[in-house]
Amino acid sequence: MKKLYHLRIKTKDMSKLVIMPGDPNRSRYIADRFLKNVKIINTNRGIDAYTGTYKNKTVSVVTSGMGAPSAAIVIEELKRLGVDTIIRTGTCGGVNKCIKPGDVIIPTGAGSMIGFKRVYGIHEVPSSPDFYVMQKLVSNADKKGIRYHTGPIVTSDSFFSEKSHAKMLESKGILAMEMECSALFALGIVRHIKTGAVLLSTGNINYAEQVMDTPRIRKSMDIMIGIALDSIVA
Repeated sequence: MKKLYHLRIKTKDMSKLVIMPGDPNRSRYIADRFLKNVKIINTNRGIDAYTGTYKNKTVSVVTSGMGAPSAAIVIEELKRLGVDTIIRTGTCGGVNKCIKPGDVIIPTGAGSMIGFKRVYGIHEVPSSPDFYVMQKLVSNADKKGIRYHTGPIVTSDSFFSEKSHAKMLESKGILAMEMECSALFALGIVRHIKTGAVLLSTGNINYAEQVMDTPRIRKSMDIMIGIALDSIVA
């Protein structure tokens, strides 16, 4: 195995199945609330990572950090550790009027307002999730009986300039904006990792403030995490 610079993880401590939040606090929350027999396997560089069991299967939870460059570093090193499936559990800002705070989105693809793909030389590679992973996510969302959406999103490099693009993106049929999926999906294709994502809208950029935290959002967060875990062990 090539040297890892950021994840100080032994291969034996790593599951091939990874849930990937952006926020280290959410990684810890998933590990504490949803997994059994949890072991922390990395704290280096703030990339908190845990391994435990869910429905008797070993699952790791690994923080991606914010944005495509951070996510790409983590994904590359996870591949070197033998990971073959990654599902992102993240937040997003809706841009389409149909997206309400607390809604769940399962992306069918991610447009790229990022530099990552150009620098990697993979601009032509579509940012699409694995079809079978996405199918499992949709199936498990149906079982939860919640309000969810499927459709295209856009990944942005620039959190504080997203509002200036939001109206244009809505007019082109985009549901929401976030910061990691385009890199995850494209790198998944290139590195032969099965990928998918389930996202939680914490607001709507065009139609409401980013409310971030309400009882509905907290409840939807648990449902979103359950969808991802049920899908990755299926």
